[in-house]
Amino acid sequence: MKVTLITALASAGLLAAGFADPAKEDGAKKPTEADKAKALVEHQDGSEKVSIDQDKQTANAQELLLEQTNQKVIKLLTEVETLMAKTTDKLEDGDTSGDTIAMQTEIIEKIYEAAKEKSQ
Repeated sequence: MKVTLITALASAGLLAAGFADPAKEDGAKKPTEADKAKALVEHQDGSEKVSIDQDKQTANAQELLLEQTNQKVIKLLTEVETLMAKTTDKLEDGDTSGDTIAMQTEIIEKIYEAAKEKSQ
């Protein structure tokens, strides 16, 4: 299922790039230094807001971890807690790169696995 979804998304991305209009791109207004500075400030502000939300979710994960008795669930949630702390640090630094997004995805996958394990 994952492979099919990734393939479909990649194909859609390639198709979308194929429809780009070079004439419009050449005439596009280039950002000024002021525009770039403003965008950087907005990016940092947004990143800090997400890091605060991430920190709150880390606290929720810690509380959930304390309630667990299943060792596999405890292991998964401990990994989630560690990943969340690392992600929070990256977001506080304004790092929204692919690595940060990948960590968020890994957090979601581990939470899903913990929930699945707990329901068994």
